[in-house]
Amino acid sequence: MKTRVISAIIALPVLFFVLLTGGVSLYISTFVLSIIGLYEFYKAFSKKYQTVKYAGYIVTAAWFLGYFANFSSDYFTFLIAFFLFFIMALTVFTKQDIMGSAITFIGFFYVTFALSHIIMISEVDNNFFIWYPFIIAFITDTFAYLTGKMIGKTPLIPSVSPNKTVEGSIGGIVACLIFSFAYARIWNPDFQVFAIFLGLAGSILSQVGDLIASKIKRILDIKDFGKIMPGHGGVLDRFDSLLITLPLVYYFIVLYGYIRTVLV
Repeated sequence: MKTRVISAIIALPVLFFVLLTGGVSLYISTFVLSIIGLYEFYKAFSKKYQTVKYAGYIVTAAWFLGYFANFSSDYFTFLIAFFLFFIMALTVFTKQDIMGSAITFIGFFYVTFALSHIIMISEVDNNFFIWYPFIIAFITDTFAYLTGKMIGKTPLIPSVSPNKTVEGSIGGIVACLIFSFAYARIWNPDFQVFAIFLGLAGSILSQVGDLIASKIKRILDIKDFGKIMPGHGGVLDRFDSLLITLPLVYYFIVLYGYIRTVLV
C-alpha cells in the first residue's frame, strides 16, 4: 500500500500538469501511454498467440500524427482500412495465424483508439469535460475499494475478480454520482442533471472496464500487465477503467451538444 500511495503522489502532479497545459504535452503523453499500453497488451498475449506488434506500433504513431497535424477524418478512416487490409493480407499470404492477427487489430482499438479520446475531448473542451473521465474512473475505483474493505461481504464476480464485492461496487457508484453532481454544480450548473446520468453510466462502465482487464489477465494467467508504476502495475492496470470512460465522456459530450441544440 505504501508503494502504491507514493506512486500516486508522484503521478498525480504529472497528470495535472499535462491536463492543464494541454497541447503538445497532451499529445506526446497520450502517444507514449498508448505505445506502452499496446506493448503490454501484445506482450500479455504473445505467450499464446503471434501478434504483429510492429504493425500496431506503426499505426499508433500514424494515428497520433493525424491528430497532431489536424488531418481530416478521411485520413483516420483510410488508416484503419489499410491496417485491416494489411493484417488480413499477412494472414492469407504468410504463416501469420488468424488469432494473432485479430488480437493485433483489437489491441489497437482497446488501447490506442480508446486513449486517443482524451485528445478528442480536449479539442471540444479543455476546461470542464477534460477532467470528467478521470473523476469518474478514480472516484469509482477509490470508493469501491474503500467501501469493499469496510463492509464488503458479497462477491461481485468471483470468477473474474475475487476481491471485488457488490457493496464495494455500489459504494463506488454512489460516490461517483455525488462527485459528478458536485463537480457540475460548481463548474457548470447547466450540466447538473446530465451529470447524474453521466456519473451513473460512467461509474458502471468504469467498473466494467476494470473487470474486462481482470478477465484478460485471468485468461492469460498473469498478475499484472506491466511494472512501470510500482504498486499499480502497468499502464493497462492503472488506466483500464479509463479505456471505457474516455470514449463514454466524449460521445456523451456529442450527445449533450446535440440535445442543447435541439432544445435551443
